[in-house]
Order: sequence, then C-alpha cells, then structure tokens
Amino acid sequence: MTKNIWAGFVALVLVVTCGVLEVVLLSRSYERMAACCEDIIAKCNEETLTVKEYNAFRDKWVELREQSELLLPHIDVYEINLRFAEGQAYAEDGDYAQLKAQLEVVRELLDYVPHLMKPSLKHIV
Repeated sequence: MTKNIWAGFVALVLVVTCGVLEVVLLSRSYERMAACCEDIIAKCNEETLTVKEYNAFRDKWVELREQSELLLPHIDVYEINLRFAEGQAYAEDGDYAQLKAQLEVVRELLDYVPHLMKPSLKHIV
C-alpha cells in the first residue's frame, strides 16, 4: 500500500512540475514574441517594414502557435491567426495604417494570452 501512495505522489509531482515548466517556458516565448511585435510596429510606423520581414515575424508566430495550441484556449490563438492573415494582405499592399491596427491587436493578445495559462481563482470562478 505504501508503494502505491509513493508512486501516486511521484506521478503528481511530475505532472505539476511539467505543467509549471510549460507555463513558464510558454510565457517567456510570448514575451519574446510581444517584444518582436513592438519592433515590427515601429517599422510599420516608419513605413519601412518589408513583406519579407513580416513573413519572418509570421513564421515565428507559427512556431509559437504550434507549441501552445495544446495548452491555450483555441479561440484566442485563432484570433491571433486571423490578425496575422489580415496583416499579410496589408503588408503586401503596403497599407501601413491597416497593418499597424492589426499588429496592435496582435500585441495586445500576445500580452493577454499568457495570463490565461496561469492558474487563478478568477479563471475558475
């Protein structure tokens, strides 16, 4: 009986540890992505952003999205996808005002989404 209790305890510790590590690592990735978004918005303000730079930024998002889809609510990740898709058309057309509007929403979501990963009584109630 004691072995079963210890086995359960070890399994619980492993699951909690993996969860904490996942939240910490994904939060850091979202912070880096948000900082990158700030740089892209600055280039958009200067009207120097190229389609190639936007595509590189979007590729970074795709990598992060694939890492986070299992943990995060799909509706929030999907919203960021939509903003990137709309932004693609604006980047190709050189419509910096519309692209900046989309990127501002992306930046806000990149700041907000990691908040959803952290267990909180507010999220439960």
